[in-house]
Amino acid sequence: MVREATAHDLPAMLDIGRRFHAMSPWKDRPFSDEATMEMLARMDASPDAVVLFNGSGVLGGMIAPIYFGGGTIAQELFWFADKNGAELLTAFEEWAQGKGADGVMMISLALDEKTDGRMGRIYERRGYELRERNYYKEVA
Repeated sequence: MVREATAHDLPAMLDIGRRFHAMSPWKDRPFSDEATMEMLARMDASPDAVVLFNGSGVLGGMIAPIYFGGGTIAQELFWFADKNGAELLTAFEEWAQGKGADGVMMISLALDEKTDGRMGRIYERRGYELRERNYYKEVA
């Protein structure tokens, strides 16, 4: 069952975050419990953000303006699930509709072509289409 995360879920979400981090393109940066807890607290305090939890996964996102032509999207910030990930995505889409968002923007981690292709197929089956790719550069 998907629900909005609570402080009680923090240990499990940190464990999920550590495992997600270890297999992600962000593994070159150290994982920080403190920074993760601070981010989750900021999201919890915002009426325009949500952290959804189902016991085996977590999905967090926020409402953001669409740069061109107005409107808003629900932008995923993180999504990792050992199982039942689709129910998290469904709940996020429902949350987005409830917030009046015009659409939902999801991320596909660029681990490798196989993983990216698999995620693309998952999204496309649900009606998503490719809009952008993200690139990262360290500046600090």
